[in-house]
Amino acid sequence: MKKQDKKDFPDRKNYIKLLPAAAVIAAVAVTGVQGKAGSTQKVQSESADVKDAEELTGLITTAYSYEDFSDGTSSSAKTGKTASKKAKAGIKKGTAKTLPDESQKTSATGQGTTSTPTVSVPEGGYKDGTYQGSGTGFGGTVSVQVTISGGKITSIDVLSASGETPSYFASAQGVISRMISGQTPNVDAVSGATYSSNGIIQAVQDALSKAANTDAKTTPTPTVKPVVTAKPTPKPASIPKPAENVTYKDGTYSAEAEGFDGPVKVTITIKNGKITKITNTNTDTKEYFSKAWSKIQPAILKKQGVYGVDTVSGATFSSNGILEAAQKALAKAETTTAKPTVKPTATPTPTAEPDIPEPDTPTSEYQDGTYTGRARGYSGFVYITVTIKDGKIIELTNTNTDTDSFFKKAWKVLQPAILEKQSVDGIDTVSGATYSSNGILGGTQKALEGAKITPTPTETPVPTVTPEITVTPTPTVIPEATPTPEPTAVPTETPTPEPTEEPAGRYRDGTYTGSGAGNYGAGSVTVTVTISGGQIVEASYSTLDDEEYFDEAWNSIYNQVMGSQSADGLDAVSGATFSSQGIIQAFQNALSQAQN
Repeated sequence: MKKQDKKDFPDRKNYIKLLPAAAVIAAVAVTGVQGKAGSTQKVQSESADVKDAEELTGLITTAYSYEDFSDGTSSSAKTGKTASKKAKAGIKKGTAKTLPDESQKTSATGQGTTSTPTVSVPEGGYKDGTYQGSGTGFGGTVSVQVTISGGKITSIDVLSASGETPSYFASAQGVISRMISGQTPNVDAVSGATYSSNGIIQAVQDALSKAANTDAKTTPTPTVKPVVTAKPTPKPASIPKPAENVTYKDGTYSAEAEGFDGPVKVTITIKNGKITKITNTNTDTKEYFSKAWSKIQPAILKKQGVYGVDTVSGATFSSNGILEAAQKALAKAETTTAKPTVKPTATPTPTAEPDIPEPDTPTSEYQDGTYTGRARGYSGFVYITVTIKDGKIIELTNTNTDTDSFFKKAWKVLQPAILEKQSVDGIDTVSGATYSSNGILGGTQKALEGAKITPTPTETPVPTVTPEITVTPTPTVIPEATPTPEPTAVPTETPTPEPTEEPAGRYRDGTYTGSGAGNYGAGSVTVTVTISGGQIVEASYSTLDDEEYFDEAWNSIYNQVMGSQSADGLDAVSGATFSSQGIIQAFQNALSQAQN
């Protein structure tokens, strides 16, 4: 038999050379059969003798074991390491790399995880610096570098991800922008690239675990303490109790203070010595600021001051910013009207002497004080407030619901002209803004009529004649008692009875606040209405709604209310329906409280 084998060996050698090719063809055939197994499974016989992948691998290994070598001997004759190494190399070329990778992709089982991990963000935030971390993606380790600046995540760079499939990993990197914009490592994975996404997320979380601001856990307590103590103790320091006789000068005053995340600017409008409107601009965190503003703004309007208004729990920094800015604004508006009241006390001492200059006072036709009048402009009422000091008009202010472009054109010309002439007589309307001009001139005229001394001189000459008779018996002590009634004549100077000449109207004078459901639900819109002389003279608001929609709705509805002096039958603004309904509800609630 050995001789026969040697004799036939050349022919067998040729056949053996063909075995690798035959094995490859057989593997391709089996793959095709397995691929079509779902559709042609029933056609083939269950007893068909098909080799599985392990058997094919064995065949290929066997084939390679008979590979011809350069020295003319077979691998069966070579029992050393060289034969086994070449056999293994042949197997690797055939199947080792491709089949496992494809099976992973089709079965979607990578080295990482499909469950997106989450971690807690440290209360103290992150320390500035550069930190590295790693996670497990689809094909292995993913390494990243995270940069923290100003306590915030400013950049995330991938250092290595050699095992990831480029197409999937490019999609997975979408989580980086989410983490930077949200300032959190807890984001959702990218659909279709879950393993790679989770690898990046894990790596960032690992890096940030090294960046936890552990020092901040001890330092916040001292830094927070001043803010917490600002509730009970710093209030008297930063927000002192106002004097009993403090008054506010009409006008608009603004001031700034530091809030939670930037400056808070508060603007306060004073009319007839009262706070009628409070607005703000800020760069603070909206969530905290809105919470504080919705409670503090109406509280200031109700108390007519900042003293005694508490901060809002959970929004202390924003509350302090609002309160401090409001206090600074009111400080600008404070007047020393208490000192003018001292003047009457000074006049009684030289009782007879002031009677002599009184004849000179008629040279001024106006009485000192603040007077308001109104007239209809182009698209609503114009209210003019005139301040008289030493018998002269020293200040002219306005509030109006007129069209802004026309009103400003008229006001720019007429306000300085009235101050210069000390009267509205002979002042022409402004071309192109006639209606607004009439509103300004008419409102000023009515205010000045209330300031005129003409009614009082008719009554004063009679008392002045009698004091002259009483002045002659000045040696006697009895006439000295007569000057005492003269100070009592001072109250006649108070202009309060004259404004009461306005019709009573259907509302009680005062300030009333109501709320409505705007774009963000119940209570998201608050309106404060001021009633004077039975008429709606001013309205202000606070809201959580988006300014873009709310402003358009407010301007329209405010003009409707001021024009009709009612909250009934108001039209909502198209495109801002929710904000409109909230404003209308708030007006109706406020005016229902003011009904006579």
